[in-house]
Amino acid sequence: MRDTLNITSIQHIEQLLSTLQEQAEQIDEKNRQKQREMSENWFSESLFSQRSNLAVDYVMETKTLFLQLQQSINQNAQRYLAEKLSLQLEALNTAFRTNKPPKQKQDYRITAQNKIQQMHQQLVTYRDYERRLTENLNTAVAGNNSTLIQSAQQRLNRCQMAIDTLEKKISRYEEG
Repeated sequence: MRDTLNITSIQHIEQLLSTLQEQAEQIDEKNRQKQREMSENWFSESLFSQRSNLAVDYVMETKTLFLQLQQSINQNAQRYLAEKLSLQLEALNTAFRTNKPPKQKQDYRITAQNKIQQMHQQLVTYRDYERRLTENLNTAVAGNNSTLIQSAQQRLNRCQMAIDTLEKKISRYEEG
């Protein structure tokens, strides 16, 4: 164990963990005062097994990992734990430096699916416009009014072009 961590680095990590805990407690207190809860998805699941809305819980997990590292005998386990500890410390430092958790990456599959649903709904609306404009054109034709026929035909053509454009856009989104 002493090969991986010397006394100086142990003291440095202990000091860093102490500082991080103080920062976490301050962040949690500010959030309580603002009656706001943080997202439970502060960090990647591969980095922290913790799912909490309190910053201090993530620091406690890192402290536990540090204790595991200090007690580990196996060289491979020590390397793994040391690397994970380093990544956790870096993530905590970054999050606490800005006084807020890192932004979660938006799941673009969900966003794209929502966009496609919105476009399909818009297509339904356009199809309804097209049906009404066709009725208006048929009424104008029945009334033999050339001005109304021309106007209704132009509006119907614009609507059909919008439908065609939207269908192509939907097709592009669905293909990826």
